[in-house]
Amino acid sequence: MGDDSKRRKELGAFLKTRRLRLSPAEFGIQSSPHRRTNGLRREEVADLAGLSTIWYTWLEQGRDIRPSSQVLESLGKALRLNRHELLHLYTLAEHRPPHDLQADIQVEPSLQRMLDKLEPFPSFIIGPRWDVLAWNQAACELFGDFNRMNTLERNSLWRMFVRPDYPDSLPEWPQVAKGLLAQFRTSYGRHIGDPWFEELVELLKKESDTFKDWWENHEVLSIPLGTKRIRHPVKGDLAFDQQSLTVADHPDLKVTIYIPFDPVLKV
Repeated sequence: MGDDSKRRKELGAFLKTRRLRLSPAEFGIQSSPHRRTNGLRREEVADLAGLSTIWYTWLEQGRDIRPSSQVLESLGKALRLNRHELLHLYTLAEHRPPHDLQADIQVEPSLQRMLDKLEPFPSFIIGPRWDVLAWNQAACELFGDFNRMNTLERNSLWRMFVRPDYPDSLPEWPQVAKGLLAQFRTSYGRHIGDPWFEELVELLKKESDTFKDWWENHEVLSIPLGTKRIRHPVKGDLAFDQQSLTVADHPDLKVTIYIPFDPVLKV
């Protein structure tokens, strides 16, 4: 069985389990004593989603059919899927999730507690749009007080290319900035058409000639690890090992930790 066939079978099985967990009474459907289906019938789901019964049946059976984004959205509503289930549905159907679904990410209190426990190591969490969403006090002392920044000022690309103090604070700024831009370009490829990404790119082109010139190079890169050197106005020259981790429940959230390269070095 090929990968496509396995994915279709997985999609069909997922839809079936979501269908069977629903109660007909939730939809005002009268259940007769002779009803043998525990949840909704296929034809009932098809009717709720505005699909033909045979087409939905084929989808559950893993037939070689390709549901559109509109169909997936209708199925999500009919089956009352939560955000995680919707993302899983789009993944199985090999569709990019809608922009609003990807943007609806909250940093849970447990993640903030984790950042606080990582003191004195500067640590923060970046979302899919490259905004810093959560941080600890050590990160504020190293990169600036995130509490006083607006959303745009907390954006990693904006800080790197627009903040006037950044080139001086990073001895290897050209290499670091090019690496960050290449990472962002990789993310951008997964969000083409997202108004937020398009607006940010246009704004950065307007505010930074360097960004505008380098953007045309189409360089791509995964998250680079290794030593990061920072020239702090008070603490002087610092060196860190950078580690980036993905949050299991929210793959779009990245935890970045700066560990002093010299164990004696105080942050």
